[in-house]
Amino acid sequence: MTDFKASVVAFEVQKNFANKFFSNKAVAKSLIDDTSGNLLDNLYKLLYVFTKNKKDSEKTTRNIIKIAIKIGMLQRGDKFSREEKTNLVQIQKNLRTVAMTLISFYQVDHTYDRNFVIKYLTELETLLKNLISNHLTDKSVGRVEQIFGVVKTPEFLDSVYVPKKNSEMREIMGVVVSDLNCCLEAGIL
Repeated sequence: MTDFKASVVAFEVQKNFANKFFSNKAVAKSLIDDTSGNLLDNLYKLLYVFTKNKKDSEKTTRNIIKIAIKIGMLQRGDKFSREEKTNLVQIQKNLRTVAMTLISFYQVDHTYDRNFVIKYLTELETLLKNLISNHLTDKSVGRVEQIFGVVKTPEFLDSVYVPKKNSEMREIMGVVVSDLNCCLEAGIL
């Protein structure tokens, strides 16, 4: 007999479909909840103000969406080993910790600790890459690297948290913080 499995073929088709389908922001937004959509829209604005480059900001936002959808597909398809499921729980905990830290640093003046945030973001990046490397292509791992290559830079973080460094980013971060709070309350993060 052959080693053909319809579920494996279906999963591969889903992955390829996701790559093409989610490259359109409007389509992707229609498939995610409003709370997450608002967060991603405002994160895009924050990235755009920082980079002053529409294409790069869209690429980073699109990469976040693609990686999140692919991890969700892997999880729903029960593709993770027991150890990988444990790692996914750790990723979720780290993501929640990062979100709460970002909120706290924004809401409480003079608490911003760049090295602390970079440490947690670097750990989150490593965990994500380790989780997906056995299931997705090197291109997907590159997407994770691209995302963190922007958001964990001292320049980006300082622009958000150092008072008067970038007032436009600081203002948008207020909206992002509100969105993060909504995602935490809704159990999305």
